[in-house]
Amino acid sequence: MWHTHLVANTSNPASSKVLLAVGKETVLVGRVIESAVTSARSADPNFVRLEIAANSDDAAGEFANAMSPSLFGELTVLVVSGIDSATDELSEQITKYISNTPEHIRLVITHPGGIKGKRLLESIRKAGAIEANCSELKSKDLEAALVAEFKKHGRKVTSDAITQLQTSLGTGLGELLSAVSQLCTDVEAQLIEQSHVSTYYSGVSDVMGWTMSDAMWNAQPLEVLEQLRWSLQGDSASAVPAISAISNGLRALVKFAGAPAGMSDNELAGVVGVPPWKLRMLRNQKNRWTPEQLATAARLLAQADRASKGTSYDSGIPGGKSLDTVQSQYRIEKDLMAIRPPKN
Repeated sequence: MWHTHLVANTSNPASSKVLLAVGKETVLVGRVIESAVTSARSADPNFVRLEIAANSDDAAGEFANAMSPSLFGELTVLVVSGIDSATDELSEQITKYISNTPEHIRLVITHPGGIKGKRLLESIRKAGAIEANCSELKSKDLEAALVAEFKKHGRKVTSDAITQLQTSLGTGLGELLSAVSQLCTDVEAQLIEQSHVSTYYSGVSDVMGWTMSDAMWNAQPLEVLEQLRWSLQGDSASAVPAISAISNGLRALVKFAGAPAGMSDNELAGVVGVPPWKLRMLRNQKNRWTPEQLATAARLLAQADRASKGTSYDSGIPGGKSLDTVQSQYRIEKDLMAIRPPKN
C-alpha cells in the first residue's frame, strides 16, 4: 500500500486489531479506514461500523460501550478520529483497551500529527498498533504515489505524463487520484503518455490548471483576463476551478517565500509542495510581490471565489447577495484585476 507506509509491531498481537493513521492527508486517512472496512466485510458481511469524534462530549462513553461484549457478537469497525483532541476520560479508555482489544473489535485511530496529544499517541504505538503514515505527500513521494496508482489500475505511465498531470491540476492528492482513475477509464493505451494527459485536459482544463495561475503570479493581468473570458465562453462554471488554481499558486508562493534559507532544491520542493522544476518560476514570482500585496491578493481571491459561486458579501443580507451570471463574471474580473504587484 503506497499511501500508508504501514509499520507493524509484530511482537504484540494487538497489532492485528488496531490501525493508527497519523497525518493530515484526508485521502490517505480515508484509505486506511477503507482497508479496515474491506477486511471486516470479508470476514463478516454483517459487520458494524461505528465512528467517534474524539472531541465530542460523550466520546468516552461511546467508546466504553463499543468495547463491551456484543449481544450478537457482530464484528465492529470502530473509528476514533482526532485523538489529538481526546478528553482525559477517552484517553484513559483507549489506554485501558489498546493492549486488550476485544475479539469483535477492529479499531482505527486517527491523529493529525504534531505534538498535541502526543502522550496518548505514543501509548498507542507502544501497544503495537499498525501505524500508517498519512502525511501530505510532497515532490518525489507524490510522483511515486501517482505511478503506483496507475499501476493499481493495471497501467504504466511516463514521467512526462506525471509532470503534465501536476502542471494541469496542481498538487492536490484527491484531485490527482481522481484524474488517474478517469484517464485509466477513458484511455485505451496500456502506457499513459504526456499526449494523453494533454489531450484529456486540453482547452478549458488547461486554463483551469496552472496556466492562469502562472499568468497571475507572473504579473500578467491581461493574460489572466483573456484566459478567464475564453474559459467562461466554453463553460460558465469554469471560474470555480480557475480561482482554485490561482489560490493554489498563491499558497505555493507564500510557502516558498517563508521557507528557511539554505535548503536544497529537493528539500525546498518538498516543503512547498511543487515539482523541483517549478522552483525557478517561484523565485522569479517572489521578486514581484511584497507580503502585504500577497495578503491583499488572498482577500481578493476569497471575494472572487464567493462571486464564482453566485454570491457577494452584504452585511444586510444573511448569506450574502445573490448574483446572476453577468454580475458574477463582473465581480470576478474586478477582483482578479485588482490583484496587482507593487513592482514589476
